[in-house]
Amino acid sequence: MQHLDETPHRLQRAEAVLQRRTSRLVLILERPWNDENVQAVLRTAESFGIQHVWTIKHPHMRGRAQRKVTKGSHQWLTRRFFSEISECVAAAREEGLELWATDLDDGALELTGPEVLRPFPDRVGLIMGREMAGISDELRAATARQIYLPMHGFTESFNLSVAAALVLQRCFDAEPGLVGAMGEAERSELRLKWFARLAGKNDAKREAFVRMAESGVAPLETTRPASESRTPRIKKSMNGYFD
Repeated sequence: MQHLDETPHRLQRAEAVLQRRTSRLVLILERPWNDENVQAVLRTAESFGIQHVWTIKHPHMRGRAQRKVTKGSHQWLTRRFFSEISECVAAAREEGLELWATDLDDGALELTGPEVLRPFPDRVGLIMGREMAGISDELRAATARQIYLPMHGFTESFNLSVAAALVLQRCFDAEPGLVGAMGEAERSELRLKWFARLAGKNDAKREAFVRMAESGVAPLETTRPASESRTPRIKKSMNGYFD
């Protein structure tokens, strides 16, 4: 394994992130129509350490990730697209996912505490319904559990990305073992892809980074970026605004 002092910081941090990645929970979006909402969900999912995001495509969905919204998070995710609900359900069954869905219909469980989600299955496909209509009847019929977030105002639903964040947090609270739940074969495959991407267009650096991926890299103790990279970036047009 490569010693910390000999390894670029970016690889140490990537390894720390990789060790916390999970494949045990797959986030599924049913025919979202607002692309910016989707980009925000991708950023949320990546922040939680979710590796797999599946999307049942809306006919008018562009599907192209926008860096200004995702902040580059989309490039670290494994995304899968389906044209039909039946294709997604079949894939979930094949991968052993128990399907859950956010839903406001009668019978849905209110997420009042982590115990509501226990015992937590081996693998879950968490479905976020459509922005306006919620989950479809076809997909609801395929789910083992429907859940909803408690609300106390006049508004009937949260924004898609907000709802995704809140539900995911409750899932991780109920099952801390989600963190880092990934097989070594998949982790090794991702490591090669990530390290090569972190090398940029420099061929020599890419070869060196791939060798490090194959030999192993000691991770940082935290996924937090170095303090110098957390300096707030303010547009030139805003200079002096906060003085």
